[in-house]
Amino acid sequence: MKRLIKGRALYTEKDRIWIAQGMTFFAVDHNGRPVTKKFSVGSAKEKLIGMNRLSRQLLRQGIHHLVPLPSGDVFLTAKRKSYVVSRDGYIKYTFTGYLGNKPGHQGVCVTPDGTIFFGEYTLNPKRDHDTHLYRSVNGGKTFENIYTFKSNEVRHIHFIKWDPYEKCLWLGTGDEDRENLLLRSTDNGETWEKIGGGSQDWRAIGICFDEGYLTWGTDAGSVPDQNHIIRMSRKTHELEILADAEGPCHGCGSFKDGRVFISTGVEGGQNEKDRYARLKQIKNGKPVGVLKQQKDIMPLILQYGVIRFPLGTENTDRVVFTMYGLKRNGEQVYIE
Repeated sequence: MKRLIKGRALYTEKDRIWIAQGMTFFAVDHNGRPVTKKFSVGSAKEKLIGMNRLSRQLLRQGIHHLVPLPSGDVFLTAKRKSYVVSRDGYIKYTFTGYLGNKPGHQGVCVTPDGTIFFGEYTLNPKRDHDTHLYRSVNGGKTFENIYTFKSNEVRHIHFIKWDPYEKCLWLGTGDEDRENLLLRSTDNGETWEKIGGGSQDWRAIGICFDEGYLTWGTDAGSVPDQNHIIRMSRKTHELEILADAEGPCHGCGSFKDGRVFISTGVEGGQNEKDRYARLKQIKNGKPVGVLKQQKDIMPLILQYGVIRFPLGTENTDRVVFTMYGLKRNGEQVYIE
């Protein structure tokens, strides 16, 4: 693995990686050279806060998601606002009014036909509000609430992902045992089938795909339960625990060549082995360590120590990830 560029890797395509630096975004090649102009969104104040890593992480500022659309536009999220930006940098549409600062890391999805999905993610400690799933079928011009979880059903939506093997959508929620659900839709989000749930083994912040399995790491960061790396058979929907994890799993990526990676993080929970984030590859059903990096000296309220993959990993064989809040890697992109 080699260092590529400072910033956040948000989306990867066959020949380029979309990078955010504060409120600025652009694409680079696999050597870190820009292949697009630099564009920006947000107010002057947001841009100023976003220029410094510490201030943007503390205030949850900056661009958090970016997904290209079939039209050539890009859909991106910042704090409490999402945008559709044209290929020449013009802001066409904005989307506000949803709950929370931003979706979960894998809480935004664009299907091959250009449909955009957006799941609400809030702290919701009292479980006193509903959680919504939004959809846009007109390129982000408008969004409709297509599914509502009542306040006593889930805390928030963790992810929504398109499955290139089964040609369907998967959605996950959390956090308590009864709130951890895995749902599947084969009709573009119109209806959802419950596949599993009811324990911390179903608490995933994202999922990975290969031909035979869905793989994830559990995100039990606020409870004493042992975290696991798990896969689910596509045929039987039965779970198999591949290994214990040293901490909550904050990242996962599955690639065009079938490789699957899981990352663990540091958030100060009682079930963590140490202060190291780890990257593991699943080989023959077993997680194999690739690298580990120690948490930096900054407080956890600023940024957990995590390794995250960009969206779009299924488009490429090149492994790209971002280290956050780790020693000498406060916000740094790496490439295989």
